[in-house]
Formats: sequence, structure tokens, C-alpha cells
Amino acid sequence: MSVTESNKAVIRKLYDVALNKRRLDLLQDLIAEEYTGPQGQKGAAGFEAPVAPLINAFPDMQWNIETLIAEGDEVVVSWKLTGTHTGQFTYIAPTGKMVTSGGMGIYLLKDGKVTASNIYTDRLGFLQALDVLPQDIGTLYTIKQQ
Repeated sequence: MSVTESNKAVIRKLYDVALNKRRLDLLQDLIAEEYTGPQGQKGAAGFEAPVAPLINAFPDMQWNIETLIAEGDEVVVSWKLTGTHTGQFTYIAPTGKMVTSGGMGIYLLKDGKVTASNIYTDRLGFLQALDVLPQDIGTLYTIKQQ
């Protein structure tokens, strides 16, 4: 198996097994110690930190890979996630709403482990699906002016 194919298999395992099957213990095998998460934590803990609150608030959440492209040490994945909001998520009380939202990640791998990532999600659409923000955010300005 080429390095490119091997790296794609790592990312597929990250989503299909570690995240979707809640085998977060596998993060130790998939995430390098030098990985730095968005909140500054290192290694597997740095990757898990932003994901854990989502899983707690949306216990049925699934990441469905739509595209997986790799070249050398870089892998790009796009996904649709779905889940039901049954737990507290940051400042948002459970709504019971089913959410579908898109996102993508660009991963850098070395020796079969993720060393860095850039994750892009549709946060506006996510908050609109929870009815935290209106579908037409222009109405926020109108409401504020009244």
C-alpha cells in the first residue's frame, strides 16, 4: 500500500471507527504526540477536546464521509454530520432537533499519524438548524433596530 493510500486509511479509520463508533481510545494510535488542537492541547487529547462536547450533546452524531482525497502526506476529507441535540452544547440547552451540517478537514500525516489539521465547518448553518439563529440572519439587524 502506498503512503497516500495508507494515509487515507488512517483518516477513514479516524471517522468511521474512532468518531462514529466512539472508539476514542484509538486516537492514541491515530494522532501524533506533536499534534496541537485548537485549544492548545497536545496529542490525542488535543484532537478529542473539541469533539467530546459535540458527542456529549449529540450522542447519536455520525460523520458521513463524502469525499476523501490524498496526495502524499496530505489528506482532505469532506463530510456531512448528523445528530440529535439531546444534551447541553456550550450555552445551548437541548433542543431535540436533528442537525445535518457539512464540514471538511485538511490533515497532515507523518509515519501514519495525524500531525496537524485544519477543520472548516458550517457553523452558521449548524446554529440555524438548532434555531439559535434565524434562517435569514438579516433579520437580526432588523430586530436590533426596533
